[in-house]
Amino acid sequence: MFARLSDMDTIARRRNHDPWWGLLLALGAVLCNALFFVNPPARQALPWLSIAMAAGSFLLVVRGLIRAFAKPQLYRGKTLNSVLAPISLLMIALVAFVSVHSRELPKSAGAPRIGDQAPDFTLTDTTGRQVSLGALFAPAADGSQPKAVLLVFYRGYW
Repeated sequence: MFARLSDMDTIARRRNHDPWWGLLLALGAVLCNALFFVNPPARQALPWLSIAMAAGSFLLVVRGLIRAFAKPQLYRGKTLNSVLAPISLLMIALVAFVSVHSRELPKSAGAPRIGDQAPDFTLTDTTGRQVSLGALFAPAADGSQPKAVLLVFYRGYW
């Protein structure tokens, strides 16, 4: 009348940490891509690191899904995997999309290089005055000559 407990029922079910690690790696890959566009001097390492993190995240997410659905008696977390896996996979897809399509950005052929002399230009400052680059290099009222001017170029489409 009474069912005997099998050995599998007496083993405590383990936590499935792979989906969490996969989500963290996917988030790291997205942030790595963001750092690539914010800090361009590190252009060589960051895209490859982002792709490697996305690949590792994909493997962890797949392993977590296999553990949760193929061995539910040993690993718990079917519901959690069903929530975390699509979020991680969307982030991985975003990294893949950005990695492929960032190569299509046009090159800036006319931009000055480091050390080049910038052409003179006039722009409006935040108070509405017209300011030219030549005026910034003009001697000050006390007769001192400015040493440098920092120009910051933002590349974008607006």
